[in-house]
Amino acid sequence: MKQLPRRVRRSVPLKIAAIYLVISILWIVFSDQLVALVFQDGHLITQAQTFKGWFFVGTTAVVIFFLLRREIAIYMNIANDLLRTGQELRDVLDAMPVGVGMADGNTIEYININFSERFGYSLDEIPTVEQWLLLAYPDPEYREAIVGQWRHELEVAREQATPIRPFEVRVRCKNGEVRQTIANTQFIGNRIVVIFTDITERELLRNELAKVQKLESIGMLAGGIAHDFNNILTGIMGNLSYAQILLDPGHPAQGLLSAAEQATTRAVELTGQLLTFARGGEPVKKAVSIGELINESMGLMLRGSKVRGEVDFAGDLWRVEADAGQLSQVFNNLIINAIQAMPEGGRLRVTAGNLRIDDTTTPALPQGNYVCIELEDSGQGMAPEILERIFDPYFTTKAQGAGLGLASAYSIINRHGGSINVTSSIGQGTRFTVILPATETLPDTAEALKHGRGQTVPGDRRRILVMDDEPSIREIAASMLGFLGFEVDTCGDGTEAVAGYAQALASGRPYHAVIMDLTIPGGLGGKEAAQQILALDTQACLIVSSGYSHDPIMADYQNHGFRGVLSKPYRVGDMERVLTAVLSG
Repeated sequence: MKQLPRRVRRSVPLKIAAIYLVISILWIVFSDQLVALVFQDGHLITQAQTFKGWFFVGTTAVVIFFLLRREIAIYMNIANDLLRTGQELRDVLDAMPVGVGMADGNTIEYININFSERFGYSLDEIPTVEQWLLLAYPDPEYREAIVGQWRHELEVAREQATPIRPFEVRVRCKNGEVRQTIANTQFIGNRIVVIFTDITERELLRNELAKVQKLESIGMLAGGIAHDFNNILTGIMGNLSYAQILLDPGHPAQGLLSAAEQATTRAVELTGQLLTFARGGEPVKKAVSIGELINESMGLMLRGSKVRGEVDFAGDLWRVEADAGQLSQVFNNLIINAIQAMPEGGRLRVTAGNLRIDDTTTPALPQGNYVCIELEDSGQGMAPEILERIFDPYFTTKAQGAGLGLASAYSIINRHGGSINVTSSIGQGTRFTVILPATETLPDTAEALKHGRGQTVPGDRRRILVMDDEPSIREIAASMLGFLGFEVDTCGDGTEAVAGYAQALASGRPYHAVIMDLTIPGGLGGKEAAQQILALDTQACLIVSSGYSHDPIMADYQNHGFRGVLSKPYRVGDMERVLTAVLSG
């Protein structure tokens, strides 16, 4: 860029030589005639010839001086213009939001600022193309494939004079980070210019979207399976608990029934995990202290393990808008994962701080205030192929794992409007980063629900209506309620329930409570039927029951006209506790 064009470099000496030649010819032709005309004496002619020679030399020197000064001024102006243009070009390249590198043969002549900032290398560290290839693509097989493809594209472009096709490459930065880029190669004279467009964030967003869509598809399937499975478990668990009540405490079958009930309880836990990332698992949020949830999970999960827990929370840690139960499940799963990664013991460090996200922040979340939680263990870490699938449902490296823990955690955090990411490498441990929206709402200090058995329901035979589409559930529910001293009627859908309630109300023998299944395939469900019953009797005592235990209506039942919740599957004791609470309230 500092050199003058070849045309300019040739014109300067040619002009000077031409002018000097013209002056010389004119002087030679006319100077001798002038001397002979003026002087007749031979001595004077000799002196005149000498003077003429010196005059010619001096005059020529003066003319050449002014000509050279003028040409040098022009030369300097052109050189300055070229330097200024070259600097402006470099400024433009440095301002580009892409990495630009230029090579002449195997020598790298230039890289722009974005290239250095993005990949971490200076021009001194990558003086040649070969050195750049070794650093950027350390995996020999991947480097060989990329370089072979690139050189093939260069040969085709030279032979056919066609554009060079861009292709995606994974570039290893100086700090070890891998950036996904699109490499676009151009010929400029004998030089090769490569433009790297960083698409790492775009690929992360695309992967996140694909992951969410996959979870939503599986969630729809899992929700339906879990609902049907809970209906089946209701019949099994209800009959088991009812049978234990009917038998004497010392009966030989009591142990077998208790073991069967425990196995059913484990099945219930599995359906709970399925429902967590099913379509019906939306959280019911309120302001909670993230520090209290983490401390509770750490104390519970680390008890009896060889792992040492450390916590470091910001003093002014913001609260989060979240479902406390679901977040506890997230932290429990992450802590269990850390414990399993350190079978011989180790350290689990949990930190939490406030985070402000704006348009310049990397996480793909809306602008606002967030709480950032990091859980870092000192385990053996994970290989890249495992890391890529860590949040996939049913993917597990544990012999006894179900592969739902981290998938559920991912789904829960996503439904809370946050993000969860993991970084790990072999021998370096694993770090999970959870980001959740913060809130200024004060936490509710009152107990939302008191557990345990309440006072006994008054002994007179109160009337209960049970609405459920499953005959087996209606049958076992009627048996349980009969055992508890209630008079029971059953029906199969909401339309029958509304008609039955209206008839009982008109006859002067109203129902004291109605247990309503939330979901009735092909019929009137509990939510709609409840509104119609409340229109008949604003004091109706309605209890919602569903296999979709994570449905928002189940958690926010009071705002939908219900007074209590009976989640499927349930035991005799669960039914007694709920009825005691709503009828004594």
